[in-house]
Amino acid sequence: MKKQALAAVIAATISMPSMADFLGIYAGVDYRNNRTNYTNGNSSDEGNNLAGYIAYEHFYPLLPNVKVKSAYLNGDDKGNSATNAILYYEIFDNGIFEFDAGVSYTNIKNTTDDMAIMQGYAASKLHFPLTGINAFADLTTVSLSDDDATQLEVGFAYTINPFSPTFNFALRAGYRKQEVKYDGRSGTEETDGAFIGLETRF
Repeated sequence: MKKQALAAVIAATISMPSMADFLGIYAGVDYRNNRTNYTNGNSSDEGNNLAGYIAYEHFYPLLPNVKVKSAYLNGDDKGNSATNAILYYEIFDNGIFEFDAGVSYTNIKNTTDDMAIMQGYAASKLHFPLTGINAFADLTTVSLSDDDATQLEVGFAYTINPFSPTFNFALRAGYRKQEVKYDGRSGTEETDGAFIGLETRF
């Protein structure tokens, strides 16, 4: 069922035109507190680390927008990381609500495993008019393999200088959760925690 769902997402994404309302780049960095639980060894760790992302959006029909995200997963072993290379389309944007959909090539590493899977991707924003504040959600989930992962981010952002056509930036805060299931190998990892960050668009 999950493979059929992802195949449907991919097919729908390919058929959608790109409807980005601006041409430019946005990038951000988040400071996170992560708690990771490992089911195979009944152990856990906690630490603070960084995550970052960069995206390019454009006006060109049929060509997807591009986003790359990378994050460390715990505080003790800097080799534990998650990277997403995402192709997506802006499906809807009326100035108050935005919705993006696409596909993600996801690579997750820990001390013993290296997972590479194709997944579905969705993101949304709800803007509160005249405040510069928006609520956001970002989800990567479902895979075509027996390995599986879900990454979810939710939070709020406050945009400073929101009406500038060339440069603005936003303060972000929220919660991130990731669950990774390695088929028949090292079990399940669950990582979650709060984050604060800064995003700039130019």
